[in-house]
Formats: sequence, C-alpha cells, structure tokens
Amino acid sequence: MPLPIPVHVAIVMDGNRRWAKKNNYPIFRGHRRGARRAAEIAAAALKHNIAYLSLFAFSSENWKRSPVEINYLMRLFSRSIEHHTARLIGQEICVRFIGDLTPLNADLFQKIRSIQEKTQHGRKLFLTIGINYGSRDEIGRALRKIPPEEIANCSWETVQKHLDTQYSPDVDLFIRTSGEQRLSNFLLLQSAYAELVFVQKNWPEFTAQDFETILQEFGRRQRNFGK
Repeated sequence: MPLPIPVHVAIVMDGNRRWAKKNNYPIFRGHRRGARRAAEIAAAALKHNIAYLSLFAFSSENWKRSPVEINYLMRLFSRSIEHHTARLIGQEICVRFIGDLTPLNADLFQKIRSIQEKTQHGRKLFLTIGINYGSRDEIGRALRKIPPEEIANCSWETVQKHLDTQYSPDVDLFIRTSGEQRLSNFLLLQSAYAELVFVQKNWPEFTAQDFETILQEFGRRQRNFGK
C-alpha cells in the first residue's frame, strides 16, 4: 500500500546567507541559488501530487536587513515572476501571495497581481508565497475583518475564512531548513497539527531527493489529532 502524502506542505526556506558565507560567496549568490531551489522543490511537489505548497520568502521582520540586500531581494522576486510565469501557467500551477503587500514597490506589486490573475485557473498545485508575511500580523488583519456582530460567537471557522490562506487547508507537513528549530511566525494557526521536520542543510543545499525522503518519513508517521 502506498504511503500517504501530505495535502499541504509549508517550508521555511532558511539558510541562503549562511550557505553563501560558508562557501565564501556574496550573500546575493545565496539568494539566487535559493530562488532556483524553490523552483525545483515546486516541481518536485507537482511530481508527488502535493496539492498545496507554501513557501516563506520574506518575513515582515526581514525589513531589518540592510537596504542593499532588501532591494536586491525585491528585484529577485520581480525577475523570478517574469521568468517563471509562462511555465507556471503551462504546469497549471495557481500562484498566490500572502502577507501585507502594500509596502512593496509598485512594479513588484503589479507583477504579483498579474501572475495571480494569469495563473488563477491552475489546479494541479496551489503555490503560496509569503512576502512581508508574519502570522501574528495576519491574525490581527483577519480579526479586523470580522463583522462586530460575529465577534461574540467567533469560531475557528470564522477566523479561518478571513485569513490570507482562506483558500487552503491546514498544513500537514512543516519543513524548515538550516538547522534552526522554530516556526518563525509562519502559518502559526494553520500549522496547529502539522508534522514538523527540521533539516540541517541550508536551503540552497536542499534537494528534490531530500524532499522525497521527508515525504516518505511523513507517510510513516502516525497522526492521531488528539485521539
């Protein structure tokens, strides 16, 4: 009998800068390699029939980095959207961005809107990318959207339908690279019952084979959900 696969996988893509420093490369090279790795893992998710893949690309705390690095990352996001749009459409991948996108520059914001519109009919994989995302901020924004008359009897279902991820189910498998063992404010509510896997490799070193190994490990775990 084939092992069960997760419906929704979330990944904190950590370690681009550490990988670059370890190899005596400029930090920018680490981010470029990390972007290519993200495309490879999305392809692997598609191959293994994962329905939802969520990637943490830029947190709301990352604005504390140097302006030079932030500007480079924004240009990298913009170029990546341009480069991959046609392929994503062809592969029937629906792309969604979560987070507070209002601080982004006008060019990147428009490209995000464009790729979301162009890929909206994709159903083979829902690819979610967090930019300027923080789960606590998302929760606050969700609560402010709930009508006052619903607050008194507010349920998880009410909150869920106002989250950035209202279109996706809860996370089944949460992966973080670079050896750090924390969630770092990514999909906190959505990951309440997720299986956690922390990988020693930095994100640029994480391969499709590593991903497949983790999927096999997930399939062997017993998930009881409190039973």
